[in-house]
Amino acid sequence: MDNTKKQDIRIVKTRRDLRAALMHLMEKNNFDKINVNEICREALVNRMTFYKHYDDKYDLLNDVLLEIKENIVRRMETAHPQVTIESDALQFTLNLLEALIDECWERRAFIGALNNNELVITMVSTTIEKSINQLLTELNAQRPLRYSIEAQAAALTGAASFLVRYWLKHQPTQTKQLLLSDTKAFFQDLYQSKMMFA
Repeated sequence: MDNTKKQDIRIVKTRRDLRAALMHLMEKNNFDKINVNEICREALVNRMTFYKHYDDKYDLLNDVLLEIKENIVRRMETAHPQVTIESDALQFTLNLLEALIDECWERRAFIGALNNNELVITMVSTTIEKSINQLLTELNAQRPLRYSIEAQAAALTGAASFLVRYWLKHQPTQTKQLLLSDTKAFFQDLYQSKMMFA
């Protein structure tokens, strides 16, 4: 194995360890109270190594959120590789929601800790909103939307956030299947109505 590959593996492992450290610390502490020294201790790396990879703890948190987003997409594409937003918008939406729920359930302790800081909430919402905006742009190319993509992305971001939070809070009374069944009925009505599309 050449030096470049060794270095690449080290970078991947270091970043993975730092993300895991932050998530673990956030399960026990408010994000405001966590500092870079604690993250480094938890990840077993020194401060100089931390700053080679991230500007600060907010930059690291952003990387954690991007990793979660990538995991959701990977889950969805692995389970349903043939379904795209262009081929079947309703099924794509439901597949995405199921992948989102599964990822949030797996990381529920970390997700529960995100409510402690206004800046953290804003970062999470922005990440979700950018993803939804991108999907609506793709959908709009196939079937023109009635309202602006930005307005619909903001509305769907709020709905998705509260839906997942509601489900995590009411689990296991509200099963995933029941939630998806209700959501499917809602999106069927939404996609068939004149509310969303021109």
